[in-house]
Amino acid sequence: MRFKVSLAQINPKTGDIRGNSRKIVETIRTARERGADLVVLPEMCLTGYCLDEKLLINLEFLRANRTCLMDEILPACHGISAIVGFIDFDEARLGPDGRVVRHNAAAVLSHGRLLQVVRKRLLPAYRYFDDKRYFVPGEEVEPVSIPIGQGSVPIGVLICEDLWDESYPLKPCSLYREKGARYLFCINASPFVGSNPGSRDGKRFIRDSVIRGQIRRHGLPLVYVNTVGVGDNGKNIIPFDGFSVAYDRHGQLVGALPQFTESQEEVVFENGVSTPVPDPPFSREDEIYQALVMSVRDYYDKIGIFTRVLEAISGGIDSALGAAIAYEAMGRELLSVYSLPSRYNSATTLGAARKLARNFELDYHEVPIQKMVDAITEGFEEHLHPMNLSVTLENLQARVRGLIMMAESNDLQALLLTNGNQTEIALGYATLYGDMVGGLSVIGDLSKPDVYALARHVNRRWGRPMIPEEIFAIAPSAELKEDQEDPFDYDVVGPLVNDLVERGSSPSELNIRFRRRELDPARFPTQKGGIYDRYDESDFNELAGSINRSLNSSVYKRLQGAPIVVVSARAFGFDLRETIINGWRGGEG
Repeated sequence: MRFKVSLAQINPKTGDIRGNSRKIVETIRTARERGADLVVLPEMCLTGYCLDEKLLINLEFLRANRTCLMDEILPACHGISAIVGFIDFDEARLGPDGRVVRHNAAAVLSHGRLLQVVRKRLLPAYRYFDDKRYFVPGEEVEPVSIPIGQGSVPIGVLICEDLWDESYPLKPCSLYREKGARYLFCINASPFVGSNPGSRDGKRFIRDSVIRGQIRRHGLPLVYVNTVGVGDNGKNIIPFDGFSVAYDRHGQLVGALPQFTESQEEVVFENGVSTPVPDPPFSREDEIYQALVMSVRDYYDKIGIFTRVLEAISGGIDSALGAAIAYEAMGRELLSVYSLPSRYNSATTLGAARKLARNFELDYHEVPIQKMVDAITEGFEEHLHPMNLSVTLENLQARVRGLIMMAESNDLQALLLTNGNQTEIALGYATLYGDMVGGLSVIGDLSKPDVYALARHVNRRWGRPMIPEEIFAIAPSAELKEDQEDPFDYDVVGPLVNDLVERGSSPSELNIRFRRRELDPARFPTQKGGIYDRYDESDFNELAGSINRSLNSSVYKRLQGAPIVVVSARAFGFDLRETIINGWRGGEG
């Protein structure tokens, strides 16, 4: 039996029920014109997935979402069926929070009728997922028959975590198979997670493994439709990569939509089988880069209050990568870059900043800050006392830069991007109210080694050194005093931070792995001249303990920083929920 399915990965805007509804209706119209029997849309696409708690408890909002479903989307389903994510609720019942019971749900609509409401059964409560906090789980697992051609086919509808049932007692896929479903459809709001260096362990490959595993067990075709665009939880900007896929009953990939863009494509099944398509190409650096580009653009568009984007460039690698990402996201017409040199900035870095701006043909401004720093220092010492610490004067330079950039941000109503990377943010190697100011931390989830890797990718992407080669050769430095260089072996410190943050390792565990030479070779430089040659056991022990202490002592800074775009398995913000007070030293005593 022929079954034509339209996969529709759309980019909903959080809370914009009317706008999202129009987009859904247009998608349904397109699928019907293409002759599809069924169009499948993402999880909570009517409301957006990353919802403000104020909206989730707001009855007017909940009612509006149901009204749009019934009055606008359902009538659009004439001559076609659709699966649409929304919020179901029961005003007659109160949940554990004392509010009306809410369900993360999918509506199965067909030819002007509501055939079924499916409520998400498996509710995640990890990372930035708070389904268990806000929703009540569904219990029913019943197939629903939808018309196709001259007959009908029983299908099972899953909502995201329902597919990932390995650690749950309830197995929705298995129950659907037992009850006669012939196809499985999973609607999702599944965030992007990039692969680790040297591996294919990112989210797209994990999804593939989970889906193929379910097909092996149950022998049913499975269509997986994911949302695209960004949402947020207040401290993290969360990219959703789309990459919707379809597999036939043999586990063959028969459809794949692109990452990081809205797309709608059809797959035709004949008795659960379809024509295989090749696996999409994979480049770790490219997909992380594209995630960041999409995030900047989509965040800017969805906030809707800014006129342009601002970036401070120093001639260093971090701001160079940030400028390249911002350029691809916004174009040169909406991007301005600023160099703010003090007397400690070298001619080399200043020249590199100018060259970077010329290469991208950017609106470039040079604002010397030394006179301002001197004036503030003089006023401080006149009215208070001589500055006792050299770091006070160093941080003052960063804060003058932050002051100027925020003034420009205010005056132009522009979005200021910050340039701190994950390694620096972890170690507190950033100035609060200085280089940390801004509205979005674009590379705050990239280790320093990954900053270099993505910057190299930029030049490969362009086919020429848009990021000048001298920037790669310059020793990393804040340039806040004479002959200053960053006091870190970033090739080692970056992976150490990753292990402490993403894997939850302790210094003592890292020391054991070092002694056994079992540190991850994909992350750490382990070849000749690598970590085991650079450090003995005592030195590594001290380094791991020092990094851990810096990580814990700088939480108060991170919690005041700009929202960070998430591309790793664990990001600072509300993904990694840290406390400022923490006396545990991880085996240090």
